[in-house]
Amino acid sequence: MASTPPSPTRIFVDTSVLFAAAFSETGFARDLIVAGARGDLALILSRYVIGETRRNLANKAPRALSYFDIFLAFGHVQLVDPPAALVRQVASDIVLKDAPIVAGAIHAEATFLATYDRRHLLAQAVLIQDRFGIKVDTPETVLATIQ
Repeated sequence: MASTPPSPTRIFVDTSVLFAAAFSETGFARDLIVAGARGDLALILSRYVIGETRRNLANKAPRALSYFDIFLAFGHVQLVDPPAALVRQVASDIVLKDAPIVAGAIHAEATFLATYDRRHLLAQAVLIQDRFGIKVDTPETVLATIQ
């Protein structure tokens, strides 16, 4: 009887990581994206994160938009859009601007939320893990943990 291979670890990717991966050809953000493209892990995004990334790149690094568009075109990501009720529920514990991101990770049943947002998401990593069961960490730590 053949056994099914384990499903890849589910990683919800924040705007800060997508920005870094599009902007630089090296680094842990790019490594995370490449690992997702290889199928080593499941990358999950929401339309909110895609829109925010696109706006940030257009304003701060327009040349990197082409890499981001290519990444999206390959289809190596899963899209989820959390229900508004979940975003509102999360907003009672998390800064409003980050509630759609945490809600997206919850809705996606992600194991990790990969981010560089030290001010909000990483600062609230313990709360997010305790309250919602999502591990919040940098791409470097996420990759080290799953390898």
